[in-house]
Amino acid sequence: MYTVTQRVILVVVLLLAAACDHVDEITPRKYVGLVVGHTGQLKIEIAKSLMTSPGKPVPQAGTLQLPPSPGLEAMKFDFGWVTTAGAIVIQNTKFAVVVLQEPTFDQGKVTWSCVVHPVEAKPKLCGSNYQNGLLQTK
Repeated sequence: MYTVTQRVILVVVLLLAAACDHVDEITPRKYVGLVVGHTGQLKIEIAKSLMTSPGKPVPQAGTLQLPPSPGLEAMKFDFGWVTTAGAIVIQNTKFAVVVLQEPTFDQGKVTWSCVVHPVEAKPKLCGSNYQNGLLQTK
């Protein structure tokens, strides 16, 4: 029915399939996407602070603390900080990325820019008009 070669190939394929881990591997780009998602609520709070007290330090300034989202693990990073102007800085050595999300308050609106190093790790959502639109509707 099967030749010896076909049997060997079948066994190898089955062993490889059994050995493969089907969990998605997190890449630096996916990690930055998770950072952007996990900081969404904080960005809304910072934007509200900037709109209610323009030119004053945001109360969220200091060591970054991101509460875990329901059903998700807490975001892990090596360094996280919120500046007095509301910029969010996150550094992760495992993925070798630095993420800076910075608000700009102009004409009664807050928009967010996003700088990522290395540039290749920056997802399209980071600092996009789409993301700004989502944050402004909250």
